[in-house]
Amino acid sequence: MNKIDEKKEDILIKYSTNLSAYFIIIAVIGFCILMFPFAFESGNTPNYGIIGDTIGGLLNPIIAVPATLLTFLAFWVQYKANEQQKRDLQIERFENKFYAMLQIHRDNVNEIYIGQTLSGRKSFISMFNELKFTYYSVKNYYDKGYKPLNLQSDISDEVLYNISYLIFFFGIGPNSSLIVLDMIDEKYKGFFLSVEIFIKDQQVLWRDERKKGKKIAVEIPTGFFELDIKYIPCNGQMSKLSHYVRHLFQLVKYVDDGDDKIFSYENKYNYIATIRAQLSSHEQLLLFYNAISILGKPWLDVTNYLKKYCIIKSTPLPLASFYKDPKSLLGEVNEYNKVMFEWVEIKNRMAEL
Repeated sequence: MNKIDEKKEDILIKYSTNLSAYFIIIAVIGFCILMFPFAFESGNTPNYGIIGDTIGGLLNPIIAVPATLLTFLAFWVQYKANEQQKRDLQIERFENKFYAMLQIHRDNVNEIYIGQTLSGRKSFISMFNELKFTYYSVKNYYDKGYKPLNLQSDISDEVLYNISYLIFFFGIGPNSSLIVLDMIDEKYKGFFLSVEIFIKDQQVLWRDERKKGKKIAVEIPTGFFELDIKYIPCNGQMSKLSHYVRHLFQLVKYVDDGDDKIFSYENKYNYIATIRAQLSSHEQLLLFYNAISILGKPWLDVTNYLKKYCIIKSTPLPLASFYKDPKSLLGEVNEYNKVMFEWVEIKNRMAEL
């Protein structure tokens, strides 16, 4: 039983005790007052019949009323105790499943391997950098090299990003490209087939650069971005990320779907804060960029989980420097007045020094 319910029960017990004492005092006083005139009916001989009838008539309702009230209070306290027990059982079942799912999430992270040198959380650093590299490779190809045929309008940055994300996620190849082609609109298939040839050629160059011990780089608005990884990009990360992202989404959804009568927003926020504590900075970065792609749309769809629960609160904002800015998209506080990014808080603390 929580402290609030314990306090309620203490108040009820105290109230019941005071009520009983009150009625007993009233009964005694009333009896003394009412019995005095009838104590002696003839001379000095007491009339015990009248006294007995009077006592019965007076005390029966006086005792019956508080007894009824006390019985009701006893049943009410028991009812509240049963309700609390039901809530405790529901919370226990919820938490058992929650922590089991959280353990599965940890296992999913530990089971991620890229090649023979990257595993666990370190993999997310390389995958995030690969996504950034892929996006700028596709965007630069479109801006500087691609000559569209039969295209009615320019390709938006949103489409370029989603094609880039699909390439990063599924990769380029006989089977991977079929998946991507099936997902994109007919008018963009020509561009994808063209960029597929470009990336395949680039993969040959990237492989040669790697053999020479050089880092591969791509031009970005502020200069060049070097990709320091031990594998060739754009071969797809679906086998590493698909199960991880799906399970993480189900874990957050499980908390959000919790009974509002039992779990307040603050309760749910604290559970998801426990999930967030398991996510590294680059996991949160990659989660954001997944959520703004067509594959991760459910994160922001009916319920904006990222905003409602500040799931990417620990994101290092300066690293989210391409396509969309998390702070511009999600704001600085959510509808519950929770700070969206601790990076802003850290900067404010620094400014106060």
